[in-house]
Amino acid sequence: MAVPALEAQNLTLAWGELAVADGISVHVGAGELVCIVGRSGCGKTTLFHALAGLEKPASGKVLLHGEDITGVPGRVSYMLQKDLLLPSRSILDNAALPLILRGVGRDEARAKARGFFPTFGLEGTEDLWPAQLSGGMRQRAALLRTYLMDNDVVLLDEPFSALDAITRVELRRWFAGMVHELGLSALVITHDIDEALDLGSRVYVLDGMPRQGRISRIVGETAVVPDGADRARRELAELLGMA
Repeated sequence: MAVPALEAQNLTLAWGELAVADGISVHVGAGELVCIVGRSGCGKTTLFHALAGLEKPASGKVLLHGEDITGVPGRVSYMLQKDLLLPSRSILDNAALPLILRGVGRDEARAKARGFFPTFGLEGTEDLWPAQLSGGMRQRAALLRTYLMDNDVVLLDEPFSALDAITRVELRRWFAGMVHELGLSALVITHDIDEALDLGSRVYVLDGMPRQGRISRIVGETAVVPDGADRARRELAELLGMA
């Protein structure tokens, strides 16, 4: 197997004294979009914090293109569930913020960010404020800002869950196309089986309830193949105990 773009090797995770997850091993290939599905409270976000270097696992490794980045922040791009756009900045200035934080001059950062607005379906919104955009457009702006962090691996924590059903479907299919077009590798958290099947080429199932004494583990992996959505849906439902 080629070296994965991102790999977690046998991670053990904890919230302080509370054990959260054990033996977590997942990988994302170059240019691949992979999902992790699981119930609320099973530790998905804690796993992402470890992958993003925001928390150090109790044991195990996180590898980026084969390099050990365990506990090192800033090496992968991470988008939270909420868009977190700054209300006092224009959409253009929000998008340019990662470049400015890396030391790029304001004018250069704005020019580079502006060049991606058509690609992300944001043309014409450059001078608007976040409050003037719909939820879907705000998520597009947040995705552009995440992309401009300039890492080829992105983590997205339930990025479409706050949107209405129609916008959610439209945006996640657009995003899947963008991952391919921009050559990204992406790992997406969701609690929605249909969303996982719509987005991912593979889906991991994380199961457990740490606060109820059941440590979370990866209990299965399902490949999503053309014309195989029904079979994959049954497999995921069985793994989650929903069948």
